[in-house]
Amino acid sequence: MARVLINEFAVAGKKVKRTYAIYGGLIPPYTMKIGSDKYIMPGWYKLDKDEELPNIEDIGYYPYKPKIDDSLKNIDSNKVYKVTSSKGDKEYQVQLNTSGSLECSCPGYGFRRRCRHITEVQSSL
Repeated sequence: MARVLINEFAVAGKKVKRTYAIYGGLIPPYTMKIGSDKYIMPGWYKLDKDEELPNIEDIGYYPYKPKIDDSLKNIDSNKVYKVTSSKGDKEYQVQLNTSGSLECSCPGYGFRRRCRHITEVQSSL
């Protein structure tokens, strides 16, 4: 969820100045009025009654950036890794999916989204 961070500073003899920044989220900042209430969105930060709406250009925007899994950079995207089951009677396929994470054809992966087959492929590379 997006967070609105506020920075206040005062210049000698002048009114306190506020600056705003949006951290996280995927939606760029915008302002909204509902009745007499004013908000900075996303984040639903309610401005004081006597405070003016800030310019959109003055609101800092730092969008969410997903973490990149460095452990998968050695895995070939077109290769299918075959791993035998714990009983040794079945063979499961581990491969890189379109989102960039590993997936397995075993029933355990279908329930938990992780399994020992994926761990085995990651540790072997």
